[in-house]
Amino acid sequence: MAGVAPTMGRRRLGGVLKTLRLGAGLSNEQARQRASMSTAKLSRLETGHNVVLLKDVRALLDAYNADGKTRSKVLQLAQAAEQSGWWQQFDDVLPTDFDLYLSVEEAAASLLVFETSIMHGLLQTENYARAWLRAEDPGRPNGELERLVGLRMARRQALTRKDDPLTVWAVLDEAVFRRRVGGPEVMREQLKHLLTLCESTNVTIQILPFIAGEHVAASGSFTLVEFSEPTDPEIGYVDCAAGNVYPEKSAQVRRMKTNFHHLTSAALEPIKSLAFIRKVQRELT
Repeated sequence: MAGVAPTMGRRRLGGVLKTLRLGAGLSNEQARQRASMSTAKLSRLETGHNVVLLKDVRALLDAYNADGKTRSKVLQLAQAAEQSGWWQQFDDVLPTDFDLYLSVEEAAASLLVFETSIMHGLLQTENYARAWLRAEDPGRPNGELERLVGLRMARRQALTRKDDPLTVWAVLDEAVFRRRVGGPEVMREQLKHLLTLCESTNVTIQILPFIAGEHVAASGSFTLVEFSEPTDPEIGYVDCAAGNVYPEKSAQVRRMKTNFHHLTSAALEPIKSLAFIRKVQRELT
């Protein structure tokens, strides 16, 4: 990705600025002339690819004749856009471009998740995460491994934050439960943790059993990210060997959402999914 990576704060600010420009009935050329900035800078600001300077934001607010309330809100967004996220403390081990996903996840209101083979990172226990990360790279130094485990555990705070905890609705393939990551003891602990999470109102788990047969998402795992702000459109996230992909065109997002709801229809209902988890748990004893 060329230029500055778009954190969620920059994406959100860019969406608001674009909405204000369109509301003022201005083209890119008209807006950039009024604000005395280049077309490239205006474009990068609206797409979240530019470092945010308050003087640039004020110039655009002047160009759009924004009222006092709007100015205050937008300037607050601009200041927040350049604040470092909690994940910066893990810069030494942060996977390439994963900081963008973490900024998206941090700003999200809810996630719709489908996983084919591994427990989603937000749902993992420390021992499960350690076993999986070790398997991914057997030669990884212990210090680096523990830092990555710490990063994964820090992500879980989003589920228990006091203000608007993250909502997760996850459809997990049966393979996630049949693969004994870390051995029986680690899996028993993981399943117990999952059952505890399901007692909260913001986590819903459904199991897609093998007997469901073929399904619409045979191509692999994906996440659909939803936000509370209307200026933040839903976006997708797909983690693959070639790098992270963020489908965000309306047709792509619509397709992902349709697929997710097909999966929820094919999966066991939440109550039956809990019974399934308990059954697998008993089989491990």
